[in-house]
Amino acid sequence: MSKRLSPAIPKKKTEETKPLDSKKIKMGILVGVISLIVLLALIWAVVGAVSASSLLNPPRRELVYFDGPNELDMVYDFFQIKDFRDDDYIVGWYIPCQDEYGEYVDSDKTVIMSHNYQSNREMTEIDGLYLIRDLVYAGYNVITFDYTGSGNSEGKNYTFGAQEHDELSLVVDYAVNELGQNKIALMGFAFGSAPAITVGCEDDRIDVVIADSPYLDLGTYLDNNISVWTQLPDFLFSSYVKALLPVFAGTDLELSPALSVSKTSGKSFLFLHGEKDNLFPCENSRTLASLAIESGNTAEFKIFTDIAHSLGYIYAKEEYVQTVLTFLSENLK
Repeated sequence: MSKRLSPAIPKKKTEETKPLDSKKIKMGILVGVISLIVLLALIWAVVGAVSASSLLNPPRRELVYFDGPNELDMVYDFFQIKDFRDDDYIVGWYIPCQDEYGEYVDSDKTVIMSHNYQSNREMTEIDGLYLIRDLVYAGYNVITFDYTGSGNSEGKNYTFGAQEHDELSLVVDYAVNELGQNKIALMGFAFGSAPAITVGCEDDRIDVVIADSPYLDLGTYLDNNISVWTQLPDFLFSSYVKALLPVFAGTDLELSPALSVSKTSGKSFLFLHGEKDNLFPCENSRTLASLAIESGNTAEFKIFTDIAHSLGYIYAKEEYVQTVLTFLSENLK
């Protein structure tokens, strides 16, 4: 009996593997690389822009004292000044010369305070109201105020002295025109010392300038130190952030205390500095005093041993107050 053969099952043809298109692979890699570069560039641009905006508008330091100078037994008047920009207002306190019982003492000598970056009219980081009380009890009226990017003033941007120069001039106008003051000293701290110096140099109504921890030139300082404030890699971001600052601020960030003191004469300057200032070298005060004297001004500088940035009043109070009061009594006449 013969065997029946099963019909052969035809084998399926295996599909041939098509070779990969090398051009498409290269194109895909190129697109991926370009997309990554664009993404990184976008992140870089956004981070730099946010950093520049944040530098100009740090969180506002809130006022600590509920009833201001009255909590330190000083009577005072609140004032408000229309700024040079629409809808912006400068607010502050006028604290007249008085004794420890709050009784007015007649005085025609006024000290106008210029607060630091990330501060306000109280200047609690340096015990500012206590320093003001020392001045008030010693025979001086005091004006202290919030720049428009700080405290309770209306507006935005603290521009490290540039915009603040014009705002301080408005406060001087208020002291002269509204309060009738004619013997005026300006006292500034760190970034706030720069407009005190430059306004004092330009305004004939200013006799005396006291600058605690000043810089020499804003542009130079920002060129070398933006990364200190942004905490971003210097080589990647600093030039970009510096270029954005005047765009966001709406004004050039240019101010030079060194140039100002070298172009004025007949003024009296006192420069105060902590020996261990790690933001603005204490040599700045020595340099400014030398420039001021060379151009025909009276100038002194005082370096406080082992004191950090702008903390002379806190850690060398007696010496600090004595230096300031002696200088004022000799020069604000």
